[in-house]
Amino acid sequence: MRRQPYKQREKGYVFDDPLLGYIKGYDQLEMASRNRMELSIEVDAIRYALFPLRDVPVPDRPGYVTHERNYFGIECDDPALKQDLERYFIDEHSFYRDDLYGQGDSVGGFLEDIAWQLLITGDEFYMIEWDEIDIKNKKYHFPVDFEYLRNETMKVRRKRGEIIGYSQKYSLFTYLKEKRFKNWEEKEKLRSFEFEKDEVIYCKYPFAKKSPTAQSLKYLRPIKKFWQFGIDQSRSGIEVESHYLPLERARYTTYASEKRKYDIARAKVRTIFNYLMDTNGPQMTQYYDIYTVIRYKKYLNDFRDYLVREFNEQVLAVVAKKNSFDLAPKLIYNGFLSNAELDEALKNYSDGTMTFDQIVEQIIKKS
Repeated sequence: MRRQPYKQREKGYVFDDPLLGYIKGYDQLEMASRNRMELSIEVDAIRYALFPLRDVPVPDRPGYVTHERNYFGIECDDPALKQDLERYFIDEHSFYRDDLYGQGDSVGGFLEDIAWQLLITGDEFYMIEWDEIDIKNKKYHFPVDFEYLRNETMKVRRKRGEIIGYSQKYSLFTYLKEKRFKNWEEKEKLRSFEFEKDEVIYCKYPFAKKSPTAQSLKYLRPIKKFWQFGIDQSRSGIEVESHYLPLERARYTTYASEKRKYDIARAKVRTIFNYLMDTNGPQMTQYYDIYTVIRYKKYLNDFRDYLVREFNEQVLAVVAKKNSFDLAPKLIYNGFLSNAELDEALKNYSDGTMTFDQIVEQIIKKS
C-alpha cells in the first residue's frame, strides 16, 4: 500500500488544531455547515450537484441503466500517453493507483471534496505525495496521495504577489496536548513545516472574498429563532401552567410573523449560495423561478470550470514537468448544458419562443 500513515511522513500533519480553529472562526463555520437547521442543506446540495451520479443506458440491454459519474477525459496529443493518464487519473476501477483521491477514489468525488471546503471556509490545502508509478512497464512520476491539511494550520507564502510555497504551524497549546506529536520512540516531533509549491494543492473560493457559509452567518439568528419558536410554541400548548418567559412569548407570537422572518433570511442565504429557493418560502413569479434555476446551473458550471482548471494547473502541469512531457495534458469534462445554452434558453423563454413546459423538459430536467 503506497499511502503512509502520518507517523511515517517526512512532513505535514492532517489532524486539526482546536485552538487555532476556534480563534480563526473555522469551528463556527463547520458547525453551521453540518447543521440541517442552519446551512448543511445548501452546502451539501451544491457539493453533490457538481458531478452527480447519473443514469447511463446500457447499450446491449434496452431499458436498463447503470449509475456512474464518469464525466472526465484527458486531452493529450500522444494517444498512448493519453491512455496511460486516463488509466491512472480517471478510471474509477484503476489498479495502478491506491486510494489516490480518498473515499470513493474518483476524480469527481475529489473535486467535490475541494468544493465542499471552499463553500465552508473559503480555502483549502491538500498535501501531494509523489512517487514512481509503473504502467505497463512505463515509469512515471505521479501523485500517489492527496491528504487534506487543516487550513487553520496553513499559511500561503508569497513573493512579489506570487505563491512560492506554503507553511504549516500548530499552536503551542495543541503541540503540548496532542499525543500524535510523539513518535514511536517518544521523541518530540516538529510542529511547523515548509512546503514547496508543487507539494500542495491550494484553492480559494473564486466568487467572493468570503465563503458562502461565512457570508450567511449573519442571517442564522432569525433562522434558529424560528426553529426554537416552533419548540416553544409546542411546549406552551402542553405546559399550560408554565409561565416560563420563552413559552409566554410564544403564546403571544404568531406563526406567520416568525415564518416570514425565517423565509426572508433563508432566501438571502440561498441567494448567497446561488441555490434554489425553498418551495415552502415566499411565492415567486414563474419567470423568477426559472431564472433562479438557470442562475444555479450557471454557477455550478463556473464552479466546475474553476476546479478543473486548478487541477490542471496544480497537478497535471506539474506531472508534465516532472516527466518531461512536451505539452501538459489537461483534464476535461462534459455532460452538462453550457452557460451559452442556458442563457439562450432564458432569452427564448423571456421573449415567448419557449414555453414553461418546454424549458422544464429541455433545460431544467437536464444536467
